[in-house]
Amino acid sequence: MINKKQIKTRETLQVKLLQFLNNFRETQSLPVYKFIQDICLGILKSKSVIMLQIAKQLNEPITVKKLCERFTRHLNKKPLGDKLQAEIIRHQCQGFDDETGIIVDESDIVKTKAKKMEGLQKVRDGSTGSHDQQGYALLNIIAYQAGSTGYEIKPISSDLIARNMELDSVSQIMEDRLVGIILASGNRGVTIFDRGFDNRNLFSFLHEHGLSYIIRSTGERSLIMDGCEQNFMAVAKTVKLDHTFNLQESGQQIKCGLTRVKLRLNPYPVKYPDTTDAWLIVAQFSPDASGRQGYFYFICDFPTQPYLTENAIMEKVLRMYRIRWKIEEVHRHIKQEYGWEKIQLKSYTRLKNMNQLLLLAMCYLYSLKKYAGVFLDAFPNLMKYSNKQWKQIYDFVYYRLSMLIEMCFATVTRYRLNPFAGKWLDNQQLKIPGLKNGGM
Repeated sequence: MINKKQIKTRETLQVKLLQFLNNFRETQSLPVYKFIQDICLGILKSKSVIMLQIAKQLNEPITVKKLCERFTRHLNKKPLGDKLQAEIIRHQCQGFDDETGIIVDESDIVKTKAKKMEGLQKVRDGSTGSHDQQGYALLNIIAYQAGSTGYEIKPISSDLIARNMELDSVSQIMEDRLVGIILASGNRGVTIFDRGFDNRNLFSFLHEHGLSYIIRSTGERSLIMDGCEQNFMAVAKTVKLDHTFNLQESGQQIKCGLTRVKLRLNPYPVKYPDTTDAWLIVAQFSPDASGRQGYFYFICDFPTQPYLTENAIMEKVLRMYRIRWKIEEVHRHIKQEYGWEKIQLKSYTRLKNMNQLLLLAMCYLYSLKKYAGVFLDAFPNLMKYSNKQWKQIYDFVYYRLSMLIEMCFATVTRYRLNPFAGKWLDNQQLKIPGLKNGGM
């Protein structure tokens, strides 16, 4: 039996979807905008990126075949994905501050049995580490913002890349996305990278644009100290680990120290190289419960926060680098819940456009976390982990939100969607068949 709170929650979710998608209307024609609404609703209902499954879930008054043909015509429009990507970055980067983590990471889509999909190439399978599978590279960026009741994750960009078909390299695409984020956010936030991004081209870009950043170093580069270029480990051994930090989650203790160094930006040694200043941080972790311990090396700089003390810099790096794992959780969530790797389109343009539409749907889904308490009140059996662990709704609750959206949109059919103007009108909302006025 559906109670009033559940009906109200269903109404709210529908209105929030309309309001969210309305942010992307100005740059699209009306037919394309209606197509975007259809696809996003279909992805959320079907939990799939397969066009046939999306079309079946929409229950349109036309055949599934004709609906798929209409979808294909729009997916063939190359500017569609570029426009959506620019608007998503503009929308998602609002409200950033100096504590916002902008996490950049590469992933992959493995298509083991695909033969005719355009642009297939050998990719690294993240599950096995092998490079013998066909597929596509992914470059993803998310934002992490901590709050008084948990944290919020904002998907910012996602690029599906076939290197043999792109004019730009992956690094150039990444730099283009970061420039867009700089412009949209006012150069707020700290960009966080794993070891795979430790290269001179990236340091040149970060220096040129004045970004605050944290990069976990591979320890394989040379560093300039006291005017002399030296081996990385030789410099790291001179750092005194005279600060101690405790990790509340694991109970581990970290000894830490830092020093100011210069990085050569030229690809090869020269007498008077171009350089940039940065902090080298050396962190030694005490043994954990399994007896593992080791060193971590970070290269970082915070030009937007010149007032930070050395102790504050170390604390900030150790705290913010730990959130980098959240992008791995986002990858896992979308692959498991929405079949990211099951995407099936022969055209490279269609693949890229569908990937952007999936990103748009995820932006809406991830924006709902701030209402987790309301959803818990309306659907306690679905949202609550247990009586003692209900506060986990403020952690990575997006699996539960996926289930909630699937259930609440199960009977929703889009016959006519007009822009939501702030008033409840019969022709301006999603309809729930069987309920008067769509359940209002």
